[in-house]
Amino acid sequence: MIEMVLVALTIALSLVLAGISFMAYRKSHLRPALYLLIAFLLLALKKVIEGLKLASWIERDVGVITGLLEVLILGLLVLSLWRR
Repeated sequence: MIEMVLVALTIALSLVLAGISFMAYRKSHLRPALYLLIAFLLLALKKVIEGLKLASWIERDVGVITGLLEVLILGLLVLSLWRR
């Protein structure tokens, strides 16, 4: 029960951060804000997938999918912080 509450809070927070990143991108049109937007949306998707795994709706290959999403999220966060 507590795990599902934490998953829901993580999804809500990542969607709020994605909304803030979207507003920043609309205002500035800077690529790092776009990378952050995509990273936070992928984080929300990852947590949804993990939440479904906790509910036993999907079981097969979830670890591979969530691992790949983690790599993509971290890559986008690095790109957003990269200074040229």
